Parts: sequence; C-alpha cells; structure tokens
Amino acid sequence: MLKSRFLSSVLFCCLLLVFSSGSSFAQSPAAITESDVMTFLDSMDKAARKKNLAPIIAALADDVKIKLVVSVQGSDKEEVIHLNKEQWTYSTRRALRRRFAYTLERKNTRLKMYDDNKTAMATSDLYETMTVAQAKVRAVSSETVIVTLRNGKLVVISSETRVRFY
Repeated sequence: MLKSRFLSSVLFCCLLLVFSSGSSFAQSPAAITESDVMTFLDSMDKAARKKNLAPIIAALADDVKIKLVVSVQGSDKEEVIHLNKEQWTYSTRRALRRRFAYTLERKNTRLKMYDDNKTAMATSDLYETMTVAQAKVRAVSSETVIVTLRNGKLVVISSETRVRFY
C-alpha cells in the first residue's frame, strides 16, 4: 500500500514536470516570439510549484501527445508511458490529493522557432525535489515540448520527457 502511494506520488512528479511548461497569456494572434514562449514556460513552472492544476490543463491542446520515459537509479530498465490530456489530468488530480513538498528548477532552455512563427520547440533540463512522508525524491529530466499558437493562445501539442529518479 505504501509502495503504491509512493509510486503514485512519483508519477505526479513526472506529470508535473511534463507540464511545467505552459499557460495562456495575451499575445499577438499572428505570431509568437521567443519571449512569448519563455513567458509561457515560466508561468507553467509557477503553476507547477503551487500545484495549481487549472492553468496547466488549460495549456494542453485537446489532442496533446505526452510521452514519459522514466528510469530509476540502480536500474537499466526504462518505463515508457504514453498519455493523452484526459489521462494526464486524471493521474495528476489523483496525485495532488497527497500532501508533499515540491520544488522545480528549469535550466538550459533552448528554443527553436519554426518558420510559420506560430510553433516553437523548447528543450530544457528540469531539476525537481519532492518530499513525501519524510522521504525525499529527486528527479532530473530532459524535456522537449512543442507549443503552437491556436485561437490566440499558446498550447502544448507534444511533450516528451526523460525522467531519472534518484
């Protein structure tokens, strides 16, 4: 039972880090800039730190594709998880029912703006710490998120995150 709760909390950590990357904001409906994308990422990081799920869900496109590749220290095995928006929302809401301390730091963000000026790819390294029942879990992740402009706001259309827990 404790192992199940712990794994659920660990999955939440993965899920938050996948979506510590976006929120809606006012912008030009015709094009996006690197500054717009960085503001988007920063707003999602703030929501993740506060465990505020609503802006994170709002930033997901209805057809978002989410891929998590999870590994743990001491194991060569990787678990690959594919989620849609509904599955991600359900899993994250369940995990948020637990009380825990959470920190997130984004580093080494690199942006690639596509020629249409409506789509960008952001690659970042994420460093997270989650404390559950006096146990501390650390995760280091490499995240690639593709965002696009739809109906005047940025939304996440694809996310691939490689997570390693320590």
